[in-house]
Amino acid sequence: MAQLTLPDVLAAVYGDPTRVPRGPELEEISQLVRQHGEKPAEVLADLLKTRRRAAKAERNCAQAAEAATNLEQMLKNLLDGHASHYRMESLRREGDAVWVVCRVGNMLREYPIHPDVDVARLEALEPWEYVRVREEVVVGVWAGDPSLFMAAHGSVASFKNVCDADLGLIQVQQDGQGDSVVRLARRLRDQKLVPTSRLVLLRDDPRWAVAMIPSQAAQSRFEAPIEHITTRLEDLAGIDAIASRLIEDVLVHVIHPAVRQEFGLEAMHGFLLSSYQPGMGKTAFMRGFARWLYELGQQIGLDVVLYVVPPNAFKSMWHGEDARIVREDLWGAIRARQLLPRQRPLVQFVVLDEVDSLGKRSDASHGITSSAQSDALEAMLAEMDGMISRTAVQEPPVYVLFGGTTNLPDRVDEALKRVGRLGDLSLEMPPIDIEGAEDILAIYARGPLAWYCFDRIHRDVDADFVRSQFLRPALAAVFPTVVLYYTTDQQRRIDVTAGEILAGVHYEQAMNEAKKRAALRRLRRIGVPAVAFDDLVDCLLDVANDVARQMQADPHMLIRQLQVKVAVARVEAVDKQQLQKHRFLKLHGA
Repeated sequence: MAQLTLPDVLAAVYGDPTRVPRGPELEEISQLVRQHGEKPAEVLADLLKTRRRAAKAERNCAQAAEAATNLEQMLKNLLDGHASHYRMESLRREGDAVWVVCRVGNMLREYPIHPDVDVARLEALEPWEYVRVREEVVVGVWAGDPSLFMAAHGSVASFKNVCDADLGLIQVQQDGQGDSVVRLARRLRDQKLVPTSRLVLLRDDPRWAVAMIPSQAAQSRFEAPIEHITTRLEDLAGIDAIASRLIEDVLVHVIHPAVRQEFGLEAMHGFLLSSYQPGMGKTAFMRGFARWLYELGQQIGLDVVLYVVPPNAFKSMWHGEDARIVREDLWGAIRARQLLPRQRPLVQFVVLDEVDSLGKRSDASHGITSSAQSDALEAMLAEMDGMISRTAVQEPPVYVLFGGTTNLPDRVDEALKRVGRLGDLSLEMPPIDIEGAEDILAIYARGPLAWYCFDRIHRDVDADFVRSQFLRPALAAVFPTVVLYYTTDQQRRIDVTAGEILAGVHYEQAMNEAKKRAALRRLRRIGVPAVAFDDLVDCLLDVANDVARQMQADPHMLIRQLQVKVAVARVEAVDKQQLQKHRFLKLHGA
């Protein structure tokens, strides 16, 4: 058997002959082998000591490496602690060089960019994020931290107009601070801005808009969806004369400016619809006219927007708030709508319901009026006059038309009733005669109702049958019935009939009550399940008696609605039992 040499053994140990030590190193290994053969215990002890020293040295190296890493991190943290953070204004390029422009106090300073910093990341910074500057060099950014965005929220402003869409410049209005131009943050560039949009400005730099407050509705608090109105002028009874006059004036003075200018006519800015009696249908008339205006716009290419101001909508318990509501909530929305991009003429119809709630300005003849009412009225007058001058030069043209309603025309401020405001046209709701009352009842008697007459129930009857057999006879019985009387200071008694005090809303109420009576008999299976003549007469008299009792309790209501010109000493309603002298329907089992 061949004898193995030391190099053969080492080659087997290393697994690779090329790694076998040569020269002095091989000689040293040979000497260790010989010593191991002569003194194995001593050689083993030396090897263990050497192994321990090597392990200790390895541990010391690892600890030294860790200490070096910690020291490096400490130095880095120390240097970062001396870094400053600034909001970037812009990037300035000159050839291949790029500098970061930052605002430091009231000054602009520019800094070079460290090669490790991505310029594209700097370009994507939002206004509330920061660049990190150390030793006058931009070395990083502080971005993507939600706490930065939350801390950046400042005051709130209302959107008014787009100044430059490419640069993201818009015009806003801040409460008590007037108008200003701000820049939209990148995250808002694709957001749709409407007249009611509310924007949050950057707290430390209000030149930026950084967030948008979600809107409850895509319109102002006074803007009403005109397309949802179902009332039409042709559905209303007794208003043909005033409707025709209003439509004619609007067509000539508003809708067709070329014709108006050809004949030297003035533009129409408003009209006042009044009646001394509530419930005459003024609100329904305004809805019907708004619907007519909307449908006309659909035909000839007009955008029509409706604003409805309810009674006392401008009143507030806070000083100065009344005028602010007028200027900002109403007129701010009107102006913002005008400034939106459009391709067609715009008609803005503003309905001031119960415009007398604005009050009168204080003077010697009118006595004392609250300062809040006076502030709101003054703001309204100023805005109306300013709007007339502004809209005259816009293209496509803008027409603002006011429509005021009131039951107290004598309490509407005279300045509001001047030409150029609400005084361009004055309309008064016509009194309801017996024919008009029949037309109103006929409107609410439509539908598949069951009617009882000639001792049987009639279904699917035409309108003429209902008018001739029910409405006309019932009104003939009720209209001339005396329901109250008043005594003058000269002890003269004056009778008042049901026809004099019933308004359109009362005829609607009576017809609905008659239908309800028939419906209840149907549910209870007692009596005739159909509307009877006596149902209608009873309900008309009940409503008339209710109105008479209200006038008895409040004589001023009688004086105002009937425009009584003499002194009234006493008002007395006729007892309900005395009114019901007509034939009652004899109920019987169904």
